Amino acid sequence: MEGIVSVVAFALWVGTWILVVRRRKKMGLVAANLVGAIAGLVLFTIFAGVFMPKPTPEQVQARAEAKQLADQQEAAENAEKEAEKVKTEKNKDRSIMAAIICSNYVENSLKSPKSADFPFDKAAGGSKHLGEQKYLVRSYVDAQNAFGAQIRNWYICNIQYQSGQDADQRNWNLLALKFEAQ
Repeated sequence: MEGIVSVVAFALWVGTWILVVRRRKKMGLVAANLVGAIAGLVLFTIFAGVFMPKPTPEQVQARAEAKQLADQQEAAENAEKEAEKVKTEKNKDRSIMAAIICSNYVENSLKSPKSADFPFDKAAGGSKHLGEQKYLVRSYVDAQNAFGAQIRNWYICNIQYQSGQDADQRNWNLLALKFEAQ
């Protein structure tokens, strides 16, 4: 029944549009098309509103169940995507950022932090991902000691990423920082 009413309403709309365009008299063609489209749309809406059958309670319930099912599926898909995103984020290799953050901690622990000169790659001795976002960084820093002599100090930094922005030092937890004598 809905299909027939829709076809009749559409035919009424088109018919009204054609009728207005043919009997346009002193109106221009563009204005007649515009008026015809609007008048036909108004008649279509009125006809469809009056003659369109109201949904039965079973149809209303079926639509509600279908909507609820679709919402549940969407929620499940979103949860799956979120879990995948968390897993990807958890397994992401942040060893380069770990080396940079370690160099900040090393610089803060030096007697003369302004004299610190790190190698270009920040992890000259290597950076190792230990799992669970823990990293072991071995590198060196050339800095002045308490007597003003420029000395190369090797260090081992054990650091763990927690969450948030990689570059923010507050999102990293320093587990251990050890200087090696050379």
